[in-house]
Amino acid sequence: MTSHTRSSRFFASPFAVASSLAIAVSAGNAVAGGFEKATLWDAQYSALAGAAVSSVDDSSAIFFNPAGMAFAESNDIALHVSPTFTTTNGPAAGDNTFIDGETNFSPAGGFTGLFKLNDKFTMGYGVYAAGGAASKYEDVTVGDSSNPIGGLWPGSSPVTGDYSTEIRVIEAGLGLSYRINNNWAVGGTYRLTYATADINMLATKDSPFGKVGASVGYNDMSGLNTFGVRLGAMYRSDDNRWGWGINYRSEVDIEADGDYNYRDGTGATVKGDATAKTGLPMQISTGVDYQVAPDWTLFGEITYSEYSNNEQIKFESDDVGLAVPAINSNWEDQYNYRIAAEYTGIENWALRAGYIYTTAVVPEEYAAPTFSTPANAHSFTFGAGTTILDGQVDLDFAADYNMAENDSVKGGGKLSDASTSHPGKYESNAYAIHASVKYKF
Repeated sequence: MTSHTRSSRFFASPFAVASSLAIAVSAGNAVAGGFEKATLWDAQYSALAGAAVSSVDDSSAIFFNPAGMAFAESNDIALHVSPTFTTTNGPAAGDNTFIDGETNFSPAGGFTGLFKLNDKFTMGYGVYAAGGAASKYEDVTVGDSSNPIGGLWPGSSPVTGDYSTEIRVIEAGLGLSYRINNNWAVGGTYRLTYATADINMLATKDSPFGKVGASVGYNDMSGLNTFGVRLGAMYRSDDNRWGWGINYRSEVDIEADGDYNYRDGTGATVKGDATAKTGLPMQISTGVDYQVAPDWTLFGEITYSEYSNNEQIKFESDDVGLAVPAINSNWEDQYNYRIAAEYTGIENWALRAGYIYTTAVVPEEYAAPTFSTPANAHSFTFGAGTTILDGQVDLDFAADYNMAENDSVKGGGKLSDASTSHPGKYESNAYAIHASVKYKF
């Protein structure tokens, strides 16, 4: 640890400043809220607005609903790529400021596989993106450059740096499904969850010496949770014209270890190790699909995520006195409402489109520039799929666009004992391109 301070009176101030700095350690996707984007990496089901729980019948079922593996007609392996671009804009420099954030690239994707053990049991496996966040404001200056530090030290009090959050949640799954009869199946997935994070924050604090700028970083952070499950059930009608499914995801605790650093406009610095603690919440999805005409199928699904359990983001260190022992996030539960349609009237092609309405996770009172936007989000999806090599290879493509905006966030909530949420305008958008290749054997 390195610690440089000029007086005991000012040393207390950096700790108060920093209490507003790490508010985004568990910031979720900039648009959809929480840790999760409304659509992820499978191109077929991304085009269908993620409404997969009642119909998925390939190796992607290890994620969407492990019961669906039992309805697979063949073994398969699949590669999924989903480059995603996210932009967040908001009051990164203080109350009622507005800064356009950088466009961030996230290389989401996954690899999945499925093997039919016999007529009753099917095994699946995969490694894939399960969530994350990306937001960045470059060269933000906080603090008052006109204020020397009360004549006690030379120089001024502002700090310039990047205000950013990058979080990635990756999951490895091993699943097994059982087909009870022609109509019913159940299944489960054992999950390993790995998270990484890099967070760099800036804030301004009133002090006896003026408005002092400060920054804190939580960098190179990572952690592994070794137990989580997904449990599912699925029903398909005798004529396969309609189906119903439900998928349960257990909550997992996320504990990430890494480096902590603090600096401010007086030259004070603090460095050391730190641990951040939060969680990926319990989630339940249920939905139906129905073939309304020979070439048309409609899909509907509701996903509930218990983000209200994320009341605080906690920090610990064995070798430094951290400025931020806890951040009050006070997130709210999230609902995703998904509708989609598929048209198969063109030979060897399927055309798909969908829409998702996502309720806000972050309350206006606790908004922050690298939290999810405190507003309901809208997602629009479309895509197509075809088969080649006599039906042995499936090719699927999709794109989606997500947006959320709130022009008059009041803020004011106590993010910690010494900091409040910035009022102002918050907005975000994201778009992704999805491609999946599945080989059946």
